[in-house]
Amino acid sequence: MIARNRPLDLSPNQRHDWLHYQEFGDTPLYDAVLLRLRGPLRVPALRTALRALVARHESLRTRFPVLDGAPRQVIEPTDRISVPFVDFGALPTDADRGRELAELHRAAQSGYVLDRRPPCRFALVRFGPADHVLVLSIPHIAADFWSIPVLGQELSALYRAGAAGRPADPRAHGHDYADYAAWQASQWSPQDRAEELRGWQRRLRGITALPLPADHPRDAGIPARCWTHTEHLDPTVSEQLRAWSRRENVTLFVTLLAAFHSLLARSCGVDRLVTASSSANRESSLTAGLVGPLSDFRVMYNDLAGDPGFREVLHRTRAAVLGTHGRKTLTHDDLVQGLDPARELRPHPLKQIYFNLLSAPWAETRLSPELSVTVAGADDGSPRPHLVPEHADLIVNCSDHGTGPLVLQLRCTAELYTAAAGPRWLRWYGTVLRQILERPDIRLSRIRPQAAGETITLAPVPRPRPRCEADWMAKNAGRIDARLLGLWAQAVGPGHRSGEFFQNGRTVVDAAVLLKRIEEEHGVPIALTDFLRAPTITTLVTAWTAGASPSEEHG
Repeated sequence: MIARNRPLDLSPNQRHDWLHYQEFGDTPLYDAVLLRLRGPLRVPALRTALRALVARHESLRTRFPVLDGAPRQVIEPTDRISVPFVDFGALPTDADRGRELAELHRAAQSGYVLDRRPPCRFALVRFGPADHVLVLSIPHIAADFWSIPVLGQELSALYRAGAAGRPADPRAHGHDYADYAAWQASQWSPQDRAEELRGWQRRLRGITALPLPADHPRDAGIPARCWTHTEHLDPTVSEQLRAWSRRENVTLFVTLLAAFHSLLARSCGVDRLVTASSSANRESSLTAGLVGPLSDFRVMYNDLAGDPGFREVLHRTRAAVLGTHGRKTLTHDDLVQGLDPARELRPHPLKQIYFNLLSAPWAETRLSPELSVTVAGADDGSPRPHLVPEHADLIVNCSDHGTGPLVLQLRCTAELYTAAAGPRWLRWYGTVLRQILERPDIRLSRIRPQAAGETITLAPVPRPRPRCEADWMAKNAGRIDARLLGLWAQAVGPGHRSGEFFQNGRTVVDAAVLLKRIEEEHGVPIALTDFLRAPTITTLVTAWTAGASPSEEHG
């Protein structure tokens, strides 16, 4: 157990989410949840259960200020927990209630702050005597996807105990997320990190980003927004995929990932590739019943050389997946940073493409036999493709409810694609899935994702950015305000005041802290996303003198 009487360092996953907030403001990494509760509800018992749940799990009442030049986590006491109750029972029509529900969803998705108070927010809303909505606005920095079943089960147990007038059972473990984060940090020595990085460098030698089919040429910057499109896979195909996976003695995830790798190999003309997939990262006994951002992304390297049949692709994919489990590895962010410390790769091969399979964890919430619990949507229709903040080129999120259709969400970068690309990619993926079900031993070269006569244009992968050789600082120091010059020198270290920020050995966290200091001391906000496109003193000077965020570097 570590002491809680001082601010604590952030875990790698907390740093990742903190940086997301610095770049994209109050846009969460995943959606808030509104649970529709229909039936007789004990309102005081539920509000008491929610307060007890937050008191149990420190990550739900942790805030993240910048102290002494670095982001820290500060755990708030339990006496500051509140669960507002709002009564909309007087609304006259279903249309009025629908508008309020949509507004609740919008409000739950926005307004996050990290430094002044814990970002988790809860509320209970009454629409009628037997119709309530529980608002759970829990950003990823407080709880990952695999924390949700823990929260749902504990909330149910706490509610049932309160409704019956008896004390709740104590938690099974006395440790919390901060203890796990300290344990995680202790597992790596500098020598261990260096050896692990050398191993990855050997495994990934020669791997580059994929030249994806694209609607636009790639520019030199980093992607900042993705089109999002969601579809339901045909229910019959979904059941066939589940059954076929069982017959082949592989998980559904392996089957879906093998098909996705086949799609990428055929569409990009490659036979070696890497993608990243979410992992619960809960192999340790310390993680049982733990709530917090434990999950990470595991790198999936696949060699599809030799024109294998799909069953062989499946076996190679299964080996790749099994090779990521049960072994200690660096976090995904540490791998990305370690393999490209100067941030020269655009895009980084380990951050280009993601593939995830997720379940529906809130469906396990059972407050009482008399109450039905469903997830309330913002509207009843399927949303059109819309833009969300994201750096990756391509992300596929599959949701499996155990039965019925698989839900496929595809995100593709607006840097390369129009809004029509999401449906197109999902059509290609659906075509591959149907072909492998019809012919499980089909050769990779025989898989045809695109329709007959459909042409694709590959977006070449740009070369690494050239290093900045000119000592811009030395030539222009007389024109730079001494205050900004001092902040830059403190951030990059003495003797390394020219060139690019990351070529001086700094990190994205250092960049975010530098920009926060500039805004706090001089009132000039500079967007982290813009600075990452051209991380030099020139960028800062241009932004500072203009009083606005730059879109590109000026020399």
